[in-house]
Amino acid sequence: MGEVDIFKIMKEAEKRKKVKEKPILVKKVEIKEILPCFTTPGYIRFTAQADREIADVIPIIFLMFPPGKTNYSVKENTLTLRAFNRMITFFPNGKIAVTNTRDKQEAEEILQKIIDIINKAYRSYLKYGKPSKETIEAAAKLSWMDIYNSLPKTNCGECGYQTCSAFAVSLLQGETKLSKCKPLKGEYFKNLERLKQKIGEIMLNTLGWE
Repeated sequence: MGEVDIFKIMKEAEKRKKVKEKPILVKKVEIKEILPCFTTPGYIRFTAQADREIADVIPIIFLMFPPGKTNYSVKENTLTLRAFNRMITFFPNGKIAVTNTRDKQEAEEILQKIIDIINKAYRSYLKYGKPSKETIEAAAKLSWMDIYNSLPKTNCGECGYQTCSAFAVSLLQGETKLSKCKPLKGEYFKNLERLKQKIGEIMLNTLGWE
């Protein structure tokens, strides 16, 4: 039996570890300022700074959330997101503003979730590339009526809603999933393809198509 090359084993293990590691853009976000919250007495709002600029991933973050939860400025490339029971604003230089937070400890917990969102968007950016201006503008203007016009309009109720219009409104707010519309998987599949061409694959997935 030959000698065991421990260094070779360690080197191979390190290679496997690197393969498993997911690419990240931001490692740390540091709190810079804490102020009283306007909307909730006794709570705080704060600003923080990421260790990297996030301009390239802000459009991706926008596409990752239903339009009813976001307010995106294409011109300024700033995004305000309604998530975790608070408003979170992302700026291209890595500045992040957060409202409605109990204390500094909770702020740190929320920042970790924000880091996860940024890095998930970064991996999506690496996979899909930069979304086109047309895709961003279409998603920014997306209304419940746009979604409704892509649905079968049969009011079959299989999605759990009495009407296709109610289903479309809930989709825009992120309260249900597009995949619950069973007719889209069958005879109305062309409707889905038209919607995908308009808003792109990322937003289609955001709306819950599986």
